[in-house]
Amino acid sequence: MRMLPILVCLLAALRAADSPRPARTVEELRAFFAQNCVKCHGPDGSAHGADGKKLGGFDFTDAKKAGGETDADMVKTIRKGIFFGRVMPSFKDQLTEADMALLVKEVLRKAEKGKAIAAEPEAGR
Repeated sequence: MRMLPILVCLLAALRAADSPRPARTVEELRAFFAQNCVKCHGPDGSAHGADGKKLGGFDFTDAKKAGGETDADMVKTIRKGIFFGRVMPSFKDQLTEADMALLVKEVLRKAEKGKAIAAEPEAGR
């Protein structure tokens, strides 16, 4: 009988861990990009920084190049990463499928050369 309360607590903890995270806002996804993607894709998504050129970062501001990738392809790349995480890490543990789709549709597809995707974090924050 002592095991029953422990089992109930474990089941509740597992359910809480499996419950979906709340969807992120576009602003949160822009901040996510600034924190996780700028090194290779650049602040504006053009991949023109040194690391972007060296690693062949995808240029989201190039309409012709970006037009050759479907939203589903881009979501898959975000989910799985590239070359087993050696070129680009997987973000499946940090973003939900809905977050990835919104990131593609509202952030990456709207990237403009020379215009930062997200504002730089303020000093002291």
